[in-house]
Amino acid sequence: MLRAKLAEGPSPERRRTFGIAAYRTLQDLITLPWLVLALYRNHRIDPAYGVTLPRFAALAWRMYTNSLRVFSASSHRAHLAMAAKLLEVPADVDGVVVECGSFLGGSAANLSLACELAGRELIVYDSFEGMPAADPNDRFAKADAAGAYRGSLETVRSTVGRLGAIDRCTFRKGWFADTLPDHDEPVVLCFLDVDWQASLHDCLVNLWPRLVERGFVFIDEYVLLDYCAAFYSERYWRTYFDTTPPGLYGAGTGVPLHQTYLGPFLAPAPLQFAVSVAYTWKGSSGYWEYFPEGGT
Repeated sequence: MLRAKLAEGPSPERRRTFGIAAYRTLQDLITLPWLVLALYRNHRIDPAYGVTLPRFAALAWRMYTNSLRVFSASSHRAHLAMAAKLLEVPADVDGVVVECGSFLGGSAANLSLACELAGRELIVYDSFEGMPAADPNDRFAKADAAGAYRGSLETVRSTVGRLGAIDRCTFRKGWFADTLPDHDEPVVLCFLDVDWQASLHDCLVNLWPRLVERGFVFIDEYVLLDYCAAFYSERYWRTYFDTTPPGLYGAGTGVPLHQTYLGPFLAPAPLQFAVSVAYTWKGSSGYWEYFPEGGT
């Protein structure tokens, strides 16, 4: 029986899975140098950081190899894009980087490396107990998902200690609704990988007011258009911030990072992968104000 199975070779499904994995690895290795060049050749990067192309390339390679060592819900491409935008914030502007939602610490490790490059502090907010209980008003929250994606504080610390720059990190344990109202440091960039609408709300209402002018907000749930709509909701931004919405670059498909993904989320093509990120910045506008008949 065993000899017969060995003679048959791997099943079609296993061959397909191996082929897709090989394709993704090849795609990563071929496109990474071009992604590095595309992100680094940016006139908005502040030269005061003193980041050379070799240093930026070394960061990219370390982020990529880290992605092979620990599972992260977000990709090394997204982490490198955040690093590039972080370097656009003038070096003399005071502020920290914030991550909300760390899981096993893969993204925190990579962001800590970006902070090391930029001379910034990374503050990681997480319950370290998994997802919170579902809010009945939250269309994405699921009651049976409470506790999912749990990474203990010890696990995250260990991951960042092995793969990142642990000295750049501060960890703040607790539910966002309890911890974020006490955040008082200016924020130059934040990464929100929080899944639920209620959690995104807690992050926005508490962190957006602390965001410096032209500071950045990145999200991982960019394939869900109803989730992205928070950044276009005139009612939401008028109610909580007394301003117009900022919009969101990459809503639905992510910003282009040498990937191939057209969406939608529920029906991807076999060789298309959602491995990007979406972002906005304080000062951006995603507000429609033209009406033929005039008025607002």
